[in-house]
Amino acid sequence: MANFIKLRQFALILAMSMVPLFFWLFSRAMHELENSRAWLEHTYGVLEQLHRLRSDIDTLEIARKGYFIRHHSEHLLQFSHVRQGIPQRIAQLEGMTRDNSYQQTRLDQLDDTLSKLITVTVRSISDLDDRNIPYPEYSGKAVPLFERARFVLGEMHAHESALLKSRLDNSDAKQSQLRVMLVLFGMGFLLLLAFILNNMYREIVQRRKVEKGLLESQMLNEITVHNLSLMGELGSLLQACSQIDESLDVIRQFAIRLLNVDAGAIYLFRESRNQIEEKISWGDALQSDPIFQPDDCWALRRGEPHMTGGMYDSLNCKHLHDVPGAYSLCIPIVAQGNVLGVLHLENHKGQKLEEVQRKLAYALASQVALALASMKLRETLRNLSVRDPLTGLFNRRYMEESLQRELAIAERKQRSLGVVILDLDHFKQFNDTFGHDAGDFLLREVGAVLTSNSRSSDIVCRFGGEEFVLIFPETSMEMVQERTERLRVAIFALQLQHFGRSLRQISASFGLAFYPDHSTRADELLRMADKALYRAKAAGRNRVEMAIAPTVKSAEAPQAFGDEVAGDH
Repeated sequence: MANFIKLRQFALILAMSMVPLFFWLFSRAMHELENSRAWLEHTYGVLEQLHRLRSDIDTLEIARKGYFIRHHSEHLLQFSHVRQGIPQRIAQLEGMTRDNSYQQTRLDQLDDTLSKLITVTVRSISDLDDRNIPYPEYSGKAVPLFERARFVLGEMHAHESALLKSRLDNSDAKQSQLRVMLVLFGMGFLLLLAFILNNMYREIVQRRKVEKGLLESQMLNEITVHNLSLMGELGSLLQACSQIDESLDVIRQFAIRLLNVDAGAIYLFRESRNQIEEKISWGDALQSDPIFQPDDCWALRRGEPHMTGGMYDSLNCKHLHDVPGAYSLCIPIVAQGNVLGVLHLENHKGQKLEEVQRKLAYALASQVALALASMKLRETLRNLSVRDPLTGLFNRRYMEESLQRELAIAERKQRSLGVVILDLDHFKQFNDTFGHDAGDFLLREVGAVLTSNSRSSDIVCRFGGEEFVLIFPETSMEMVQERTERLRVAIFALQLQHFGRSLRQISASFGLAFYPDHSTRADELLRMADKALYRAKAAGRNRVEMAIAPTVKSAEAPQAFGDEVAGDH
């Protein structure tokens, strides 16, 4: 038995030592994934600049032809405007491709070609004004330069597209490595915990699937620069949103501008997970129920987009109304393996949903999923920062901040405020007798008792170890005493069993202090309540004691009291 306990302790130490290693590896993998995505964004930026430079070259040729054919001054203005912008565009590309020698070489060629083209064009314009040279004479000089510029630009675009595909593959590989790392470390850690706890936890832990992150390059190439800028602006605004309702309103406004459909809506799961509810809609009246069951949508059943109407002669979702000639598309909103809802689109007049529109809808669904998952994650992190992980009660940091805030409110409203500190009696002896697992179980049960016997306005915190703090805003002294006594009786009445073994009866001692009767400062209130708790311990435990008001407290009492109960708290 002793050897088994030592083995358990060794396994626990091993498990705890693996935790920082796991977090380090996880952080490193996340950093690599972020770097990979940053390179993807850089590649998209280079492709966009190449596209704009191609547009400038086309505009330059149009202006050149227009002036030589029609001799209108506005073509000269157009030529001058593009001519001034091309060096800046090339300089931007040079800065963005400084790490790519191939692209730098092509840029030098392109810069030289464009310089020659502009020089030839300027000289020809001057000759045209002076000597009225024929257009074919100039065209024979300019056309080869235009073709050379387009050829070099095409080589750069092809090279950057190849880089984009490579970096997309690398990003997918990083995500796969991260998924494998999470699975391997998660399984190992769970197996160690299962061994330490004698196979207490035997339920199969469902693993979350990592969401497919990036869209294929072919889809992104088909999206116009305008749509790309809208998607970027949408992502930026969603990151700045702090609430789900706020983010949904932003999504609705951008969906109207991005998706050319008659009607659309976003449905999200209710908290019960048994119904889907319409959160936002746009366009014409929806031909779909505002609330329906998850099984009523084939997209949710199959876990993939589902289209009906026209050539897509598939089964209609039950939440759709029967409208002849209508097209509909349902796209699951999935983030990190969790289905959050459905993006639903409709065309009512026989106009089918084009592939570009479908791909934009897939991108929007992914953006919505990431935003919702991010906000839920932020809510979870906020809860973790103020909650005790064992009992679920507020932690000491939250208690200290809340006490300062409630004291300020009590002072402004001229109301009383009660502070209660309770300590479980003989908790160390309980741990030594029944083990730390039983001790943790007891702390959770006591936390549940405190929560169930508290109002929504009360603040219940775990102060540390077996100590708890309760803050009663705007509550009279008599009411706090009465409720504290009920808590003492409820804790004393607990009959607990831990894995078939009955645990002994437990009791708690309480110390009370009030604003403004005992102090107006937070630290002083806690100290007065703690002294009252010491007196409850010294008087036999399982008691409720009130703090002694400063006006009646003798100068020698604290020293005598401290000597009497030293080591008993």
